[in-house]
Amino acid sequence: MVDPDALRYLRIAQADLVEAQRMVELSGFRDSSIGFRLQQACEKALKSWIHIKGGLAPFTHDLVALMDWLKESGTDVNAFEQIADLSFFAVQTRYDDTVAISSPDWPLLLGITVSLLEQVQGDLT
Repeated sequence: MVDPDALRYLRIAQADLVEAQRMVELSGFRDSSIGFRLQQACEKALKSWIHIKGGLAPFTHDLVALMDWLKESGTDVNAFEQIADLSFFAVQTRYDDTVAISSPDWPLLLGITVSLLEQVQGDLT
């Protein structure tokens, strides 16, 4: 039986990804808002993956820490390393409007996030 928390985290990740995709498509949104949605999608996907692997997702927004947990469990996360920079959008840009942001390559990060969610979905079934 699939862990209900894994399913819940993945559903939330999918919703956050859809919102980030729409923001990029429609344009006019702040980079901090797009980054936050993408970070949230990745965070929830990684937490889902941790539950799938038999763990309990830690309370953290740090994508590197979540990927480190997966690596320690023997999970190959190398294809997703570039999402590590999205951790910046979890807190710093949400509470400090003076932080300078260089526009990341949103299409690239969207693509990696889509791949991450597909990987997690594949491991779920």
